[in-house]
Amino acid sequence: MLNKWRQRRWQRKVDAALPSPEDVAAVVRHFPVLAGIEGESAHLLRRRAAEILAAKTFLGAGGLEPGYEDCLAVALLAARPVLELGIDAYADFHTFILYPDEFIAEEEFEDEAGVVSHGRDLRAGEAWARGPVVLSMADVMDSAQGQGFDVVVHELAHQIDQLNGDMDGFPPLPRSMNPDEWTRSFSEAFDRINAALDRDEEPAIDPYAAESPAEYFAVTSEYYFDAPAWLEQHEPAIFSLLRSFYSGN
Repeated sequence: MLNKWRQRRWQRKVDAALPSPEDVAAVVRHFPVLAGIEGESAHLLRRRAAEILAAKTFLGAGGLEPGYEDCLAVALLAARPVLELGIDAYADFHTFILYPDEFIAEEEFEDEAGVVSHGRDLRAGEAWARGPVVLSMADVMDSAQGQGFDVVVHELAHQIDQLNGDMDGFPPLPRSMNPDEWTRSFSEAFDRINAALDRDEEPAIDPYAAESPAEYFAVTSEYYFDAPAWLEQHEPAIFSLLRSFYSGN
């Protein structure tokens, strides 16, 4: 009985957060990739965005006071990875922190000798274990243009990656997927991009993917949602695995 009450309460909260078609259209016009989502998928995108608006807190930083359109833009972009996976894939974090532009993050480094040093880095986004997800709104608005860049997808791919423990490029897979195939294909692709960089060749995807297996998963997730034809052309095995993963199959 309690679970049914909670479910009804949740549905009422989502219904209250459901953006109007006019508000969605006003935001979608800025993002060509979102504009290409039609039919039932567009209805589901709107519903997933409502679930995100209902479930997450949106805070401003760096002088930004997020308006409704800012929050809706983030929610609509964030809805795509969980369109089929479901909102539970975002259960481990609760807050978006939105900066007006790139922000400075403190970093800690440990060298091979075990010496720890500290530094500062300018970032467009950041994902912490169990949240928050930190985003530059300038980079959010540059996302989903069909060029393989989407800071929202990138940081949320990290959140999904961490659902089964470490951020390591091996998210919890559906039972229908073969973990050995995932490991083999992603390891080979990660080695390829690093080998290309070692030869001073320009890789087919953003070289930031070579930083770590976790970054490779996040970057290729960006391409999967933002430039799928390019990813399929240059890394067909990765495209196929991401299609199976994000479809929940």
